[in-house]
Amino acid sequence: MWGGTRLAGLFPDAAPQEPAQVRPAPLRIGEAWFGEIGDRRPLVKLLDVHDRLSVQVHPSDALAAELHGEGSLGKHEAWIILEAAPDAHLLLGREPNVEPARVDAALETGEDVAPLLARVAVSPGDVLDVPPGTLHALMPGLLVWEVQQPSDLTYRVSDWGRNSSERPLHHAEARRATHSDAVAQRISTIDWLSPGHHRILAGPEFQIAAVIGPWSGDLATPLGATATLVTQVPTSAQFAGGSVVTVGGISMSALQSISAPVGSHAISLPPGAALLIAEPGVPRA
Repeated sequence: MWGGTRLAGLFPDAAPQEPAQVRPAPLRIGEAWFGEIGDRRPLVKLLDVHDRLSVQVHPSDALAAELHGEGSLGKHEAWIILEAAPDAHLLLGREPNVEPARVDAALETGEDVAPLLARVAVSPGDVLDVPPGTLHALMPGLLVWEVQQPSDLTYRVSDWGRNSSERPLHHAEARRATHSDAVAQRISTIDWLSPGHHRILAGPEFQIAAVIGPWSGDLATPLGATATLVTQVPTSAQFAGGSVVTVGGISMSALQSISAPVGSHAISLPPGAALLIAEPGVPRA
């Protein structure tokens, strides 16, 4: 219900079939996944945010195992903003001027917690970390590349009045999962005009790198790596314009993702193109 039309070009066969004289309604897609729940590789998503997502929180591995059974994974995620409307923002963590106890009280009583969260202005290239326990909500006007643990455990705290049996709230679970002292974590901002191979984030759950064109060289990808091709105008006509870059013999167009073959690959990225790469994390010693 919150999706836009920017991802429709990835799925031409999914367009609704209409009589020739009837102009088909634009296909609205909120999220496109590359990967599977429970897989060993990080899960990569593209999120086209036309309307507000629910205010939500994700559990840690320990809480996921306690509430959902041994082997269940929590959900640590990170976002890279690909497109942002003017004045676009998101909600992430506690507003620093709000006491953690105030957040706890709102969760306990069912009070709207959104006004207590930090309103973070974002621009294309911004990288944000969303550890388990951090309250958050993506807001309209964003196209986001997300990497996360391969888990689908999401606890909705509130949903902007969109009461639906298909979108239940999870008050009890959210109270246990939330770290009320968590505040926004903007890691960095990618400079799309700085060519080269850049390490963006490294953690035990996943790692993120960006290779920005113009760049030519050998790209090493480990087992479980996913690469997504983005351009300075991610939703441009390059969907239908043929391949932009080839990795390991696989041709890619804008916003397409591949399971990168293991090994070293000679690639050439033109100006205005970049590869975002999600890799398995490095376990803690």
